[in-house]
Amino acid sequence: MSTYVYPARITRAPEGGWNIRFRDLPDALSQAGADEDAVDIAEGCLQAAIEGRLLYHDEIPEPSAPRPGEVLVAVPLETAAKAALLARVAASSMSQVALAKAVGLDEKEIRRMLDPSHSSKLPRLARVLRVLGQELQLSVVDAAQLPRSASGGAVVGEELEAMQRKARYRVAGRRKANGSRKRGAA
Repeated sequence: MSTYVYPARITRAPEGGWNIRFRDLPDALSQAGADEDAVDIAEGCLQAAIEGRLLYHDEIPEPSAPRPGEVLVAVPLETAAKAALLARVAASSMSQVALAKAVGLDEKEIRRMLDPSHSSKLPRLARVLRVLGQELQLSVVDAAQLPRSASGGAVVGEELEAMQRKARYRVAGRRKANGSRKRGAA
């Protein structure tokens, strides 16, 4: 299973705003102004990095697990489907011509599906992936957002890590409390 959701480190820039870095994609670097949505800028940066790899038929690395202080950022659906198709075509022994014949499409359409600058319909991408033994699925999860402090500003760095530690403690504490109630009720 391939997912195209990558951890990003978003830190305050010394000159103001935000620095954005993806450790799985060293060329994916960006900045956001103080008044800009850093997660939105990170999504665009990630999309550009993945599309660049698609354009040159470069390998797209698997995302690593997020570390404390990182935010998970997803690639847009069409870009993720094209990346999955490129990976599957590269892993198969099937040529683009043979794949086009198996799907009943012109070979030019297969080339366009692998071209990040050309728009492709998800059902068509899913049909080609199915011929290659893959199934395109959609998952809906909570959107990536920078946590907000009580003052309304985005929380990053050490303050974010401290909040995450507290949140893990509260969740663990609730599990213990809920578990003891269940045992007591039985």
